[in-house]
Amino acid sequence: MTRNRIVILAAVLIGGLLFFSMADFKKEKMEVLVGYWQDGRLQPAPEFSLPELNGGTLSLSDLKGEIVILNVWATWCAPCRDEMPALVRTAGQFESEGVTFVGVSVDAGGWDAVKPFVAQYGVNYPIVLDDGTVDDSYEGLTGYPTTYFINRKGQVWRYFPGPLSRLTLVPALMEMLDAEPV
Repeated sequence: MTRNRIVILAAVLIGGLLFFSMADFKKEKMEVLVGYWQDGRLQPAPEFSLPELNGGTLSLSDLKGEIVILNVWATWCAPCRDEMPALVRTAGQFESEGVTFVGVSVDAGGWDAVKPFVAQYGVNYPIVLDDGTVDDSYEGLTGYPTTYFINRKGQVWRYFPGPLSRLTLVPALMEMLDAEPV
């Protein structure tokens, strides 16, 4: 090896060691606690009444007494597609626990865009089409997907901006079930 190559190799190694010694590789928590008024009470989840994929209308108030996992998504959103299998699997797993998943599509293409997506992913929970109500009224909704955990009293317990995996979704749901006995 020539002296120049040794100097370059040493510089690269030292730079790499410095980078890895100063880098922060801790996993960031995705959860964001929201909803507290100044007196410590949780905020009520904003009410909505939206058309449901299978006909009829679904209102949040219809689900009071249940834990609601409200997932705001779109068919054109790659992270939404990535998280959908975890949502479908978890919805089936916790259905008997008084947990209802609700998907809120923000697709401008309406049901023509949503129906094939729901069929492709085997979505096993209610899907509603947002008319702007959820998009405009839910705090922290700055991108898709965003998932809200709503307690049995109809209050936002926490929300997660970004896609969820089962590694995040299931423990958060178990924590909520422990905090929200039937």
